[in-house]
Amino acid sequence: MKIITTPNKLEKEFLKSLDNYSNYYWTTAWASSKSEPFKKLIENNHKISKIVVGIHFYQTHPEFIETFLDNKNVRFIKQPSGTFHPKLFVFFNNSQDWKIILGSANFTKSAFTENTEISTVITPKDLNSNEVLETTFSFIEKTWNDAKYFDKKELEDYKTVWKNQKPKRDSLSGNYGNTKITNNKPIHQASIVNMKWNDFVENVKNAEYHSLNARIGVLDVCRELFNKSNSFSDLTKDERKFIAGVPNKLNVKEGIEWAYFGSMKGNGKFNKQIGENNIEISNALDEIPLFGQITKNHFNKFIVHFKNVFPGKNLITASRLLAMKRPDVFVCLSSKNKTSISQNFGIIKSRLDYESYWEDIIMRIYDSEWWLNPNPKDNIEKKISQGRSAFLDALYYEE
Repeated sequence: MKIITTPNKLEKEFLKSLDNYSNYYWTTAWASSKSEPFKKLIENNHKISKIVVGIHFYQTHPEFIETFLDNKNVRFIKQPSGTFHPKLFVFFNNSQDWKIILGSANFTKSAFTENTEISTVITPKDLNSNEVLETTFSFIEKTWNDAKYFDKKELEDYKTVWKNQKPKRDSLSGNYGNTKITNNKPIHQASIVNMKWNDFVENVKNAEYHSLNARIGVLDVCRELFNKSNSFSDLTKDERKFIAGVPNKLNVKEGIEWAYFGSMKGNGKFNKQIGENNIEISNALDEIPLFGQITKNHFNKFIVHFKNVFPGKNLITASRLLAMKRPDVFVCLSSKNKTSISQNFGIIKSRLDYESYWEDIIMRIYDSEWWLNPNPKDNIEKKISQGRSAFLDALYYEE
């Protein structure tokens, strides 16, 4: 018997075992592709006797399922009661020549490359090994009888849900796209996420800079402008400039400053394109509905049009437009709040781009207590609720 505690040693143990044994009997909570043991398993797929894989939380990669879709020796646990969570791998030649790897590691790339896992290797030389082998085979047989096959239609449906769940999985595992993030805080450690509604309102009301009533006024003006027109391009030049946060002559109530929630007056190119009514800016904003849920698909379509005008990194100006159309969802990033927002959301400021704005800020906003459970008690709090994401600027603005 031996204990394996490093991904590298676990990978080597699997690769050696895949070569040295003629039959594989496995049951594992999750499986993925792209690892070296996965490639070796494909090469030796004729050695698979019974493999059972769980799909709970959509952690199993669709590529693994697709690879073995037509292999009748691979089944999947689809609707378990509770969570299907075993990690048990039997490599078998005969009753005197076998190996069991048992521990915390699933058959995933992460287990073989970066996770902290511990596994025990058991062979016939170990005490009570025959009893262990018998119990192990009995358990695998039970899971096999509970498992089902995938068909092509079901796999396509699984792929859709797996893709839509990926941001959640990545945020929990510390992944960002194809990059491992080591400095982002876990979401539960981000101070803003767990703030209660009453505390959020109190902080907004007591914000050091800018009048609350004036901020509400800015959002009211923008809401009225978007409601009265079919498209951003239908607005007058000064109306577009007010929304965009650049100098304008729009006649509004005294004290309502267009520069609140992020002044863009220093960006000459942005100012020029807003003034000239570039249709792609309007097309971008048309992708964001005035009501209902905002999805990443809406956001991505906005960015496609926006990049047709500003192909470089223009997150600050993009976020201003987004926040003024849907202040309940988006916050305008600026030089005055970006550092503090990054710190309080537990994210890496240097990594902020369009993708991370959605994944690291908007998705964390969606999971925040104050955002999920607003409880306005009067008209002022209703106004704050209607623009609650944009009001993060009030919390984190620094002169």
